[in-house]
Amino acid sequence: MAEKENIVGEGRKKATIWNLFFLNIGFIITLINGVLIIPLYLHYMDGAVYGAWLATGNVLTWITIVDPGVAGVLLQRVSYALGEKNEKELGLAISSGILIAIVLFILSIIVGYGLSYFIGSIANIDMHYRSDIVKAFRIALWGTSFSLLADTFRNIILAWHKTKLHGILLYSCIVAANIVTVVLLVLKFGVYALAYSSLFLGLSILLFAITCTCILLKRNKIKLAFQFTYFKSFSKVFVFTFSSNLFETLAANIDLIIVSRYIGSKAVAVLDLSRRPLRIVSGLANNITISMLPSLPHLFGANEKEKIRIVIMRIWTILLWVAGFIICGFILFSANLTENWVGKQFWIGNSNNIILCTSFLLLSIGYNLSNITLSMGHIKSNSLISMARSIAYVVLLLVLSKVLGMTGVLLAFLIPTLILIAYYPKKVFRKANLSAQNLKELIHESLLTGIIVAGCILISYSFKYHLSWFGLIGFSALYSVVFLVLLFSLSKRFRGELNIAVGVFTVKAKAIVQLLLPSF
Repeated sequence: MAEKENIVGEGRKKATIWNLFFLNIGFIITLINGVLIIPLYLHYMDGAVYGAWLATGNVLTWITIVDPGVAGVLLQRVSYALGEKNEKELGLAISSGILIAIVLFILSIIVGYGLSYFIGSIANIDMHYRSDIVKAFRIALWGTSFSLLADTFRNIILAWHKTKLHGILLYSCIVAANIVTVVLLVLKFGVYALAYSSLFLGLSILLFAITCTCILLKRNKIKLAFQFTYFKSFSKVFVFTFSSNLFETLAANIDLIIVSRYIGSKAVAVLDLSRRPLRIVSGLANNITISMLPSLPHLFGANEKEKIRIVIMRIWTILLWVAGFIICGFILFSANLTENWVGKQFWIGNSNNIILCTSFLLLSIGYNLSNITLSMGHIKSNSLISMARSIAYVVLLLVLSKVLGMTGVLLAFLIPTLILIAYYPKKVFRKANLSAQNLKELIHESLLTGIIVAGCILISYSFKYHLSWFGLIGFSALYSVVFLVLLFSLSKRFRGELNIAVGVFTVKAKAIVQLLLPSF
């Protein structure tokens, strides 16, 4: 099995590095699309038509609820089985996952077509272009459903640590889909340009994912097999993942509606614009464990205890540093960012911003640690914790928004994150067999990060400063240097990780020089 694995897969370290690289490429592409492509939409398409299309996009998002998280569960099961070198488990898991994914694909098409007959009234679309929007919706529905099905096959590829191939093909499809969008817009396809682009993207990703999966299975001589008892056991977990996905989607899409109802429509824009940059950038911290989802289950499946301890400590401490760096930056500069970006009338206020930043700091820590327990196979408990947090958020949102207004909304977001902090650190510490010395290091790094955050909060209350874009960039660079100097001065762990990174870079640089200049 080890010999087969070497043929198709990269090492855990390389797989993680390539996955992290392409996740950040995706982050950049998303930002570029938001800046460059949307103005083209509005140039070649009537604004009202585009608004109607966006409304149907929310319905497409709701259709994805039919997926209980098959792809994510399959990634964990396949990668874990590879770590155990369990070929029988591989065949059974892949067969069961693909079968369920096909059923969900058919279900999403049926549900989507049913909703398409009511989409006009649901989204209150003008009769002048309702017919075009409905037709475009049905085309895009196929693209969304193809993408859902493709996720299952893509995660099989990722489980085999083929992250470089996966990233190249995935983002090639995304770039090609953007080109299709632009070409069709120029050719006056209007809203159909967006629909056909979605169809092209979903179908192209599905075709490449199926092709790569078939090659992997053939090269490794993995025999697909169906066993009803295994299928039944495999399917049981989806009761929890489906419920978790359902409650998460409801919670994520209901908060702005509640804010609009109880506080006002202006508050919706203030909340959304104030948290959007923080939500996007904090995603970079989440990429730490997302990039490792193909390799972590493999590590746990192999049961390499010392490597597990080293890797978990590295993830945990780097997470504290990265999340702390991002959050402190937003505590100090969010007011100036908002003012330069959309205007000071959309600034949420310093105290509310601190609550928001604290929430995202705790959420980032809890989310990344939950990915570790997910990789260990604790899918049921993760789903239950996610459901508890989502339910608590909605209940607190209904109560606190009436009493405390915007501050209540933010507290409703903050308080449920404490559920994550109360559960996951203890769980990860115990399951990863961390030592007492490891605990001391984690406490030290947590306190250090907390002290720096507290210092930034104090600065935000003590000094009022108005920075232009140029000043914001300059002071952000200065802040970055100060933050790194503090870590270097006060954290032995940080100095150790930095020495390792410098050593690896030096070795790689020497190898490149010798390759390019062998006589040097």
